[in-house]
Amino acid sequence: MELQNLIQTLPGRYAVFAKNLETQKTFAYHEHDIFPSASVIKVPILIELYRRVEEDHLSLDHLLLMRKEDQVGGSGVLKDLTPGTEYSLRDLATLMITVSDNTATNLLIDYLGVDWVNSTIRRLGTQNTELIRKLQRVPAEYDQINHTCAYDMALLMEKLARGTAISLAVSEQMVNLLTRCQGPVSIAKNLTDSVFVGKKEVIVAHKTGSLSEASHDVGIVYSPHMNYVAAILSEGLPYRQLLANTQRIGSHLTSVLR
Repeated sequence: MELQNLIQTLPGRYAVFAKNLETQKTFAYHEHDIFPSASVIKVPILIELYRRVEEDHLSLDHLLLMRKEDQVGGSGVLKDLTPGTEYSLRDLATLMITVSDNTATNLLIDYLGVDWVNSTIRRLGTQNTELIRKLQRVPAEYDQINHTCAYDMALLMEKLARGTAISLAVSEQMVNLLTRCQGPVSIAKNLTDSVFVGKKEVIVAHKTGSLSEASHDVGIVYSPHMNYVAAILSEGLPYRQLLANTQRIGSHLTSVLR
């Protein structure tokens, strides 16, 4: 297959799983291989939050206090804001997904609990994804970092797309939030070629993840011609090189899923 041959020629390590939501046609490449999750682990955290909203009637207006010791480096804005401020669960989730805020994520992890996040995604069918610890903490061993695989992430995205991740109502809310992710898109072709200013033919609901030598993109792609879910994970090269390579891989997905 042309795309598989392309991936095999690229330096670095890659995993891909994509599925046409209408025809069920799939493309898979090392889809069960385990990778450091980086910020795509924020998708399971989001799902557990909205499970609480649906099943436990948790209010997204509930406030959490951000202390100085909660502020961590990496992506996001809360690290630069005044400690001692309260933020709603809604705002923390929005920051976690749109700008991948690590401090917001850690506040949610503390509130929701690591075990509850893992239990919920396990019930949804994941096998190789696990939240182990909060973000931006010094890692001990490689096996003590949050991890995932392309198949698991695409599975979660399919459940969101079909409205079966908890319920239709909260799945819709989560998908809407994922459309506002500001990270670069790899799972679809370049979206800048639109007919009208401000109007995109393709809508992507996704979450990116990056480390110094990792670049991931997982999500749902809605277009007039095809709706599909995809997860592209990569590591082993500087981030910018991996991003270029994953975007190259993603540009071929519609052709292999037809």
